[in-house]
Amino acid sequence: MSHRSFMRKLCFLIWAWSAIAVVLLAAKPGAAATVGGTLTSNTSWSGTVMVLSNVIVPSGLTLTVQSGTAVLLTNGVSITAQAGGAIDVRGAATNPVSFLPMNGNNAWGNITASGNNSSVTIRFAEISQGGVNLGSQATALIEDSYIHDVTSAVVGNSARFVTMRRIHVKHYGETVFNSGTVILAEDSLYENLSSANNDALEIQGGPPGSIIRRCTFRHAGGVNTDAIDFNGTSGVLVQDCLVYDVSDKGLSLGAAGAGGAADANITVSNCLFYSVDTGIAVKDGTTVGVYNNTIVASPYGFRLYQKFASPVDGGHITNSFNNLLWNLTTTAVSLLNNSSMVATYSDFQGTNWPGTGNISSDPLFLNPALRDYRLATNSPARGAGRNGSDMGAHFPVGAPMALSHPRLESIALAGGTARVRFYCDSEKSYTVQASDSARSGTWVNVTNVFPIAVPRLVEVTEEIGASTERFYRLVTPALP
Repeated sequence: MSHRSFMRKLCFLIWAWSAIAVVLLAAKPGAAATVGGTLTSNTSWSGTVMVLSNVIVPSGLTLTVQSGTAVLLTNGVSITAQAGGAIDVRGAATNPVSFLPMNGNNAWGNITASGNNSSVTIRFAEISQGGVNLGSQATALIEDSYIHDVTSAVVGNSARFVTMRRIHVKHYGETVFNSGTVILAEDSLYENLSSANNDALEIQGGPPGSIIRRCTFRHAGGVNTDAIDFNGTSGVLVQDCLVYDVSDKGLSLGAAGAGGAADANITVSNCLFYSVDTGIAVKDGTTVGVYNNTIVASPYGFRLYQKFASPVDGGHITNSFNNLLWNLTTTAVSLLNNSSMVATYSDFQGTNWPGTGNISSDPLFLNPALRDYRLATNSPARGAGRNGSDMGAHFPVGAPMALSHPRLESIALAGGTARVRFYCDSEKSYTVQASDSARSGTWVNVTNVFPIAVPRLVEVTEEIGASTERFYRLVTPALP
């Protein structure tokens, strides 16, 4: 087998987070521009920019922030696109933009858009001590960015459409979307929620069309704190997500207050929940379909009940299959207040739930102590699902930067050097191993990779010369 035949070259964006600090250290205070007020023409910022008062982008104008720009904002000030105005932040993978407080860790305001056809585009940016606030009919695209140490990271109130891809949100109070906002959240990490009675990601009164997929939610310890919370929202897909270490519910579905509309036609597919109080809670007339999920190491799996005085109804799982609920300290399924559930081909701890193909057998996880909830070869849940598939989630799930299981993102060969790329989670260590044979060869350690404060895409190189075949695998935690 030739080098070309066993290695496929893939292209990925790499954000070297440490480059953010380099930008600030290199900036010359004497060269900084000072800005504030209402723009009168299209404007471009570069270098170091000090924002001393609110910046307004009126209709028909665009504020462009070039790659490598360091924007320092004084206390309480915001940058706002009005109706018809646009903010375009053009950071690059190796030269991001930063929005940081001018005075220590003092909070500034927000990057804001509000009004018909107002928009915000943010690519490769670090945003600290301030957030993104989207008002009526605004649109936003936020990609490859790090938002941290802020009360409200991303808020949408009657915004039109918000897309968040490959963002990392840390040490924050909430991300919340109200009254008609459709969101697309992909490949993103939300961690260290810092306040009680808020949720890592919440949609209230959302119309059909929102999608949350390949996201990781972790470390939310406040009272009444959920990872994902829908209230009066319909037609949402939650898929391939990882949720753990959350004090209340992994996913909460319910009505928008007493007498309000219930969530409807929600789909939850291929997610892993563990170390939460309740995996999936369904309340107040909400309807949901639940497929290929694993809920473990928590008090409750599915919990369906009535929360508000009206409507007088519980929750309803209208269709479900291939779910695996095990190692639950209270109960796998709790149905109260006229709640109902239709389930087939699922493994429910402690109950022989009626339905074709349902079982109640230890699924024999590979290594639950290390949170490896894959099925052993002799698991009764293997091949016992619908159409002969396995029960439970199919791994890995979650954001690429914080996956449930390690994964090689790419392998490339050039000039006798193999280049192996993978994401290093900030909470895991790894060993890269290599072998000349995938089946019968001896695996040798190439290197160990250890975490830093934020996840990063790592590249490991190995000189392989004229070797006809070379295989690589990734092990976590790191080996001695």
